[in-house]
Amino acid sequence: MVNVEGKQIVLEILDTAGTEQFTAMRELYMKEGQGFLLVFSVTNMNSFYELNELREQIIRIKDDENVPLVVVGNKSDMEDDRAVPRARAFQLAQSWGQKPYFETSARRRTNVDEVFLNLSRQILAKDRLKDAMWEQQQNARQKSSRPSRRRRRRNRDRCPIL
Repeated sequence: MVNVEGKQIVLEILDTAGTEQFTAMRELYMKEGQGFLLVFSVTNMNSFYELNELREQIIRIKDDENVPLVVVGNKSDMEDDRAVPRARAFQLAQSWGQKPYFETSARRRTNVDEVFLNLSRQILAKDRLKDAMWEQQQNARQKSSRPSRRRRRRNRDRCPIL
């Protein structure tokens, strides 16, 4: 549970690493997920290359280009073994619609909380936008379904038989 913008939020975290052979299960996780952390190891270029395919799969399944997403380079404490330049990872995140990029270290607990807070804020912002759009649609429907005053007066003179 995290506190975001004064709200207590329960995060359900599903680690899909190793589910490559269970594509149906992985796609279900993607379909149900509201936000995604795309995590790679800064010491492994192949894990970085896999991010693009994961993102494309998420977008295809969600049918939404603007999915809440954070790009995360893990193992930042292993600078001597770095294979993925920081600038390259940042550039990738920016090319995906200005998505945030964080480098984390699970060993040192560096930026771990920040990653989850950022993703939670994105999810809340998207929910607020959906709610506002829904309210606008409802208001527009109510206005369009309301008869005009002139019509309402005419209807009062009639006696409908059902």
